[in-house]
Amino acid sequence: MGRALDATVRLGPQSEVHHSRLHHVIAGRGCRIFHSVVEGTAEYPVILGDNVTLVGCHVRSTGEANPFAFCGAAVDVRQTRLEDGVSLSHAYVVNSVVGTASSGVAAFIEASCIGPHNALRRFANITRSRTAAHCQLGSELSKTLILGDGFTSEHQNAYLSLLAPAAYPILTAEGREALLTGLPNVSNIGAGTVFANYGGEPLPAPTLADSPGSAKGTAILYTAFVCINCRVVNRYGQPEGDPSPFDLLRRRDLTILGLCSFVENKLTGRIPAFSYAGDLSPRHHRLGWVLEKKPGLVLNFMAKMRRLLGSEAGRLRELIEGTLRLECQLLQEELEGKRPTFYSRAQLEEGLRIFHAQLQSGRWAMDEAGHWRHPWRFDAARQQWVCDVP
Repeated sequence: MGRALDATVRLGPQSEVHHSRLHHVIAGRGCRIFHSVVEGTAEYPVILGDNVTLVGCHVRSTGEANPFAFCGAAVDVRQTRLEDGVSLSHAYVVNSVVGTASSGVAAFIEASCIGPHNALRRFANITRSRTAAHCQLGSELSKTLILGDGFTSEHQNAYLSLLAPAAYPILTAEGREALLTGLPNVSNIGAGTVFANYGGEPLPAPTLADSPGSAKGTAILYTAFVCINCRVVNRYGQPEGDPSPFDLLRRRDLTILGLCSFVENKLTGRIPAFSYAGDLSPRHHRLGWVLEKKPGLVLNFMAKMRRLLGSEAGRLRELIEGTLRLECQLLQEELEGKRPTFYSRAQLEEGLRIFHAQLQSGRWAMDEAGHWRHPWRFDAARQQWVCDVP
């Protein structure tokens, strides 16, 4: 049993508290709580694991709801819990969970759930968000749901409002739609990037002062590479409930960055997997460009996923080829006029040519352990990764 500062506080052995205030707090061993406050309620006490370090503190646990939900994913944290080894410098927290061994300098985490082994960049400011394990997060995360491990926001000064799924839609070799679940989402977000969750137009109301804000639109990205200072404009509304990922991919009113897409500058709308987008006009998108020009991007993403999955890397086996099949089906539907498209006939035909050729070549085939069936090597003369397919 830990010693008590008052009847509502329990501290484990070797824990120390400085300026304090504390009420309704349960702390493990070896905690270091300095400038303090850290206040909970009788029903919702603040819970600290072992070896938690808080410098500026504040913390608090109130039980108040401040939820956010999007496409079946949600965050609704009403009690503060900091797990073993958490280290926060300036802190603040309030009704949040911070996972094991996560750390941050300035922090400020409100109504959020931060996964284990997260690194919060120097100026992090997080609210109504949820992250998975092994994420590196920049500043200003609001209404962000990162479900797959390994997400990286480079450096700082990024404003993010997005969903990074851990379930990837594919088409099997038998032509069946399937979801590969529980996979990492190792998206890389460059410094200075903005995922703006507003449409710019005030929502209808009697007066401007009464408007609850502008239309929200949270982007969805499946392990994408987003360049520095990119502006992802999410000017569309949010789907209700828990829609199928396959239905979402067939909609025109969503901002979705497909698997291994490469984007920069300013953009909106669905960017197909393995494609490049550099401005708001879909007519300038290059479908399949990554496969032909930047295959190293795919190799790098898969290597990161493999490391995070460890002995379960075999679950990646169908990811690349299954995504290629699905994109072929989606683009073929557009080419045949079965659903509206933003692309020209020439773009669709070129994208389909690339996807079919890449799939039929076998270069993206994986074995049962999640390794490439055919070796890849870097050709210094061409400055390009190439696959030695027999």
